[in-house]
Amino acid sequence: MIRIKDKILALFLLLDIASTTLGAAENKSMEELSKELANPLAQIWNLSFQYNHTTLKGNKIEGSPTIDSTLFQPVLPVPLEGGYTAFARPVVTYIKGPTARFGGSYNISGIGLDDSSDFGDLILPVGVGKVNKVGWSYGVGATFIFPTSNNDLLGSHQYQAGPTALLLWANEKWTIGTHIQHWWGIKDDGKSNDNPVIKAAHDKNLNHTDIQYFIVRNLPNAWQLRASPHITYDWSAKKDNRLTLPLAFGVGKMIKIGPMPVMLMAEYQKTLISPDDIGNDSTIMLQANFIIKNPFGDL
Repeated sequence: MIRIKDKILALFLLLDIASTTLGAAENKSMEELSKELANPLAQIWNLSFQYNHTTLKGNKIEGSPTIDSTLFQPVLPVPLEGGYTAFARPVVTYIKGPTARFGGSYNISGIGLDDSSDFGDLILPVGVGKVNKVGWSYGVGATFIFPTSNNDLLGSHQYQAGPTALLLWANEKWTIGTHIQHWWGIKDDGKSNDNPVIKAAHDKNLNHTDIQYFIVRNLPNAWQLRASPHITYDWSAKKDNRLTLPLAFGVGKMIKIGPMPVMLMAEYQKTLISPDDIGNDSTIMLQANFIIKNPFGDL
């Protein structure tokens, strides 16, 4: 088993290697990098770390339990001819809080009585997009969820797949768009049905959608006003437990740590509509994107 100390050392090694490959990023101003990074199809390589502190609510919840999740997402697009970009955006999630099962990226569909901490399932959208600094950018592809969690109550226990699409518009001041993902369960993970929790997960008809909308207003000195929450919809749930609809407001600032440009973001999200049984009430999101050089090209 990999110790926490080893994981931390590996992370610092990764960042140290990244800091030696800044090249193209050093030739751009903080304002330019800030604007480009707001486009999820941009050809900037970056290592994203996101922390979410979420308060839960619902008819099946007593008090105000919270879930802490940490997401790691390496974004390493490869430029293609004609202004197109191939992208793969894997998301590794570590979850701490009341025992929960995630039906999608962020949609909580079940909760137990005990606290638990472990990695969640791996999410992987891949595809091809057309990217422009100004005007319209778009992308299409496929998205997958792999049942990689070792925790019986934190994983979906099903392989999932479906379409993904990105659409956005940008000018010098604004970036506005959406990233849509949809998954269907296609196969269980092969674990024994002797465990009733696993059997219930295998029997579930997974059919759910995640829509991340993002609105970014660029300000002087590499500051941003921004919002980037996730709307989720569970098509297989009962009517009053399908939709999660949040609003958000946040800020971002591009800085340098040594030679490395880093985008720092903070955002507050308040859920207006959530599942009656178990849902999100509010989330505090903190994120850091470490910019590294794309060795295959530059936008």
